[in-house]
Amino acid sequence: MIDAAGYDRFLAEARTAVAAGVELDTVLIQLRRRGFSQVDSVRAVRALTGAPLAEAKETVHLSPAWGDVRDRNERFHQDLAEAAALEDDGPGPPVSGSTPS
Repeated sequence: MIDAAGYDRFLAEARTAVAAGVELDTVLIQLRRRGFSQVDSVRAVRALTGAPLAEAKETVHLSPAWGDVRDRNERFHQDLAEAAALEDDGPGPPVSGSTPS
């Protein structure tokens, strides 16, 4: 993640660029080149567009700036969902006050 001063400085530049008609994808590419993380990029999209969190996450996820990690992220989320489903099928935690058998 980028430091707060760097984030604020770039965000001011990005606001000017977006107001001048620069596409958001171009701004996201610049964010990544400057060392911003995906989380920083989501924060920036929200700040620049007023988009809700889910929309900002999708914008970053589908952007060309982060395309090289998209497949890895999708596999991670799929694996996480599968692991959670397996946990849901398990016996679950013991009930308070009971003793395991």
